[in-house]
Amino acid sequence: MELQNYYQLLNIEKTADLETIKRAFRQEIAMYHPDKNSSEGARARFELLVEGFNILSNTKKREAYDRMLNTSETNKPMVIAPKAEQQYQEWKAESKKKSKEYWNTSLAELLLLDIFLETELLGGLLSGTEDLLDGLGDSLGDIFDIF
Repeated sequence: MELQNYYQLLNIEKTADLETIKRAFRQEIAMYHPDKNSSEGARARFELLVEGFNILSNTKKREAYDRMLNTSETNKPMVIAPKAEQQYQEWKAESKKKSKEYWNTSLAELLLLDIFLETELLGGLLSGTEDLLDGLGDSLGDIFDIF
């Protein structure tokens, strides 16, 4: 299995932060979206960009990916452990689904999406709010029962 270098694909350094990754993703994806590019290879490149963003914008996936990439760069030829290869294939399948959704979204809408919804950052921001939301829902239910 050949490991794609998503850093090269997005034209970013391995040390890039999330903001840099997002900016590079938006810039690159705008060039290959069907609203702007109808060339034969655009869809394949678009899918790779979504795949790269899906992995690099997720801290856990990125750490695992970096280990795989480091191994591939230092040990030629590279053999990825079966578990890591399976994980990588699962990431690619997940990205393929997102790519189909993004492909069918207009470029304007795609660029307006809040990319935080695509990363685990939102989950971290909302963690621990379940009780608050449940209480709010109960209160609203009580108010509507009055009417």
